[in-house]
Amino acid sequence: MNVGTNGIVVDQYGNVLLIKRNDTRTFAPPGGALDANELPPDGAAREVREETGLIVLPVRLVAVSYLALSPFGHLSFSFRCLLRGGEIATSDESPSVGFYKTTPLPRRISSFHRDRMESGLTHADERPLFFQHRLSTFNKAARFILQNVVYRWLDLKRKVKRQPPYQPPPQWEVATYLLHTNENGQYLWHRPNENTLWQLPGGVVTKLQSPWDTAVQLAQQQTGHTFQPQQLSDVYLGPQGNQLSLVFMANARQSVANAAIGWFAPGQEPAESHPHHRQMAATATLTSQPTQFHTFA
Repeated sequence: MNVGTNGIVVDQYGNVLLIKRNDTRTFAPPGGALDANELPPDGAAREVREETGLIVLPVRLVAVSYLALSPFGHLSFSFRCLLRGGEIATSDESPSVGFYKTTPLPRRISSFHRDRMESGLTHADERPLFFQHRLSTFNKAARFILQNVVYRWLDLKRKVKRQPPYQPPPQWEVATYLLHTNENGQYLWHRPNENTLWQLPGGVVTKLQSPWDTAVQLAQQQTGHTFQPQQLSDVYLGPQGNQLSLVFMANARQSVANAAIGWFAPGQEPAESHPHHRQMAATATLTSQPTQFHTFA
């Protein structure tokens, strides 16, 4: 899966930082692909500085969005950021940079970026929104033109200028797990068979599907429960450099008896349980604290 980040930066006058992209010539918040071994907030700060010259501090994840673009899909993390310093500067990817009024936003902005911007500017909850973008026929046609015309032209310009060829962003393995608690504060676990470890419901995204929809589908197969993800509690990097795990608090809308499930309080899981999943259960919070970012121990 492709994974990207973007930073939403507002100045003292309520104007928002936007770049004009060199490929589509449309406006967008500064952002780009997440590097391997990089946490999403670090990627957002890096991209803002590379594309605008400004130094920012990502303070709150406001939206996680998914775009079902073939063949891999695209997951994006949008952060509200505080301006810390630097001076506005353009780059090869952002030939124009500036602060713009938010009402209305510039007309020449893609529907995807508009969704992320409007969500990031208006969402006041500590927990981020998570949603899937609608992919229209126009979006598909624009994507085709970008890949087969614009990007080929940009590659040719690099070759003529003897610049290094474009390097595609790393592909990420993205997994999602659900934490569902009972009245005793215990989390629901499952064990496929006696030769495997106890695990939290969920798993790795393998289809062109949002991570949260994948988790719901897998968790129902694993436990017999029908879940509704409620809030993104934590995001983990690793153990390999291009792996992300998203942990959602979830409610169960329907339950059935299943001998392959168990209920364990954090710190009281059996020895035959996945160590990374024990870490996820131990650090998750049921409160309204913002989403936390970690690396696996």
